[in-house]
Amino acid sequence: MRKILMSLGAMTAAGMLTVGLTTSAQAATGTLYMTQAGQTTTYTDPKQGICVSSDPAKGDVTFINRTNGVWFTYSRPGCDSAYQVDYLRVGQHLTLPGGWSILQLQK
Repeated sequence: MRKILMSLGAMTAAGMLTVGLTTSAQAATGTLYMTQAGQTTTYTDPKQGICVSSDPAKGDVTFINRTNGVWFTYSRPGCDSAYQVDYLRVGQHLTLPGGWSILQLQK
């Protein structure tokens, strides 16, 4: 009986760990807006880890964060960690030079 209870306890702990790991990769709730050259692109409930890059040839870009997640800003396309500059917090908007990118990491 003791071995059965220990096995059940181990399986329960493993299940809790699995659920805990999968919930951390959920999408942010809300919408991110990127406006550049008069066109707006929307990202509804974007997943963690999504990188949104602007076109360097199209001029300034405005990012508006209407999600419940924090976005990191990068001074180059592709969200290269060597170029991480600042944060785009919940409810904030930033106008940046073309070619900047943002990455949603946490909610």
